[in-house]
Amino acid sequence: MTRNQRLLSVCSVFLFVIAIFSIDSTAQTTYSRKPPKKNEAKSNSSEFVSINNSFKPAWSIILGGGPSLFFGDTRQYRYYPVTNYESEWKFGGSLMLERSISPVFSLRGQALYSGLAGTRRSMNKYFNANLIEFNFNTAINLNNLISSYRPARKWGVYILIGVGLVNFNTTVYELGSNKIISKQGYGYGSGIGGRTLEGLLMGGLGFSYKIDKNWAVHFETAHRALNTDKLDNHVGGFKYDIYNQTSIGLSYTFSSSGKRIKMVPEDQPELLIVDPDDRAPVQPDQQARKEMDSFNRVIDVLELNEQALAEQPETISEIEEKPKEEEPVPTQTIYGIEYRVQIRARYGSKISIDYLAKTYNLSAYEIKENSFNGYYIYTIGSYTTYDEAANKRNIIRSQNGIYDAFVVAFKDGNRLQKLP
Repeated sequence: MTRNQRLLSVCSVFLFVIAIFSIDSTAQTTYSRKPPKKNEAKSNSSEFVSINNSFKPAWSIILGGGPSLFFGDTRQYRYYPVTNYESEWKFGGSLMLERSISPVFSLRGQALYSGLAGTRRSMNKYFNANLIEFNFNTAINLNNLISSYRPARKWGVYILIGVGLVNFNTTVYELGSNKIISKQGYGYGSGIGGRTLEGLLMGGLGFSYKIDKNWAVHFETAHRALNTDKLDNHVGGFKYDIYNQTSIGLSYTFSSSGKRIKMVPEDQPELLIVDPDDRAPVQPDQQARKEMDSFNRVIDVLELNEQALAEQPETISEIEEKPKEEEPVPTQTIYGIEYRVQIRARYGSKISIDYLAKTYNLSAYEIKENSFNGYYIYTIGSYTTYDEAANKRNIIRSQNGIYDAFVVAFKDGNRLQKLP
């Protein structure tokens, strides 16, 4: 096994371990329990899941370009390039395919074509090179690593770590006369088109700004350390040549049908009650509810276990308890029903309506606040039919980025346990 092959094998195993760890650590944060009330009996019939901090893996494509700079023996100054008498500025472009696997980790494959140049006046020479690079790297999102995951966050900062292969041709010239002194590659190497083939390690930093749910702008800068000292065709000094590629790019994220990963941050238990009975087959008279699986599988109908409530009548209301001797009230026709779209919920403490309006690009006056079973819930709109509310829900999901918004029912201003 050659030196390059050993280097690539070690780095590939390292990146694979990072990917497996990120998937495993994310999967462990799926569910959380609601803080119990004082007089509330425990029940195994209900689950409590986050609706507003769910992460969904997706594919992205990134197109970028920018300057490439060489750091090695044939270089005039250590920290900045020269621009006259054979400029050291060269430019390159890249195409990248990215797969986000958790809020923290993304795996990416990149193809880069670029030029490189260096000048050393004391040696009376300069070189020009063209290279084709392929690398596999991971992006580690520092925002989500340090703080909680927030889909509405616009700015992102991430670290880049990767491994790859570079194919290059190099020509060394005499400074002033432009006479060719030596060449590297050009049909004598084992890379693409006879270029010289070498392995590399890369590391860098990136910044992103989300324009909308699909488009984002990226700024990235990363150093590549080659497993050779021959990129400038001069052996001496530091034994590994290094070059930097800095780019500004535009990315497009494709809509994903992958499984949603529900994230429950410790500091914001934004929870909702979901009963397992809701997962039963849809009945014919509930035809309008069939579409819920086609919209990110978010459950619109939230029911409490009626049998458990019948056995624990004192937990229905903390303000006015129902006498144990009183018979259940017969089911009657419900009038004055309205449907709304619920966008957030928090147990025990309020959320600023101005904050919600700014975060989701909504008008503060259209957000209503109500209390329900110890939660503060926040809703939009008021509709007489479920279909009207469902249409509004779909608009909020697509235009405001609240992908887990769902329909709820109210009677006389009070939130109902289930849709009528």
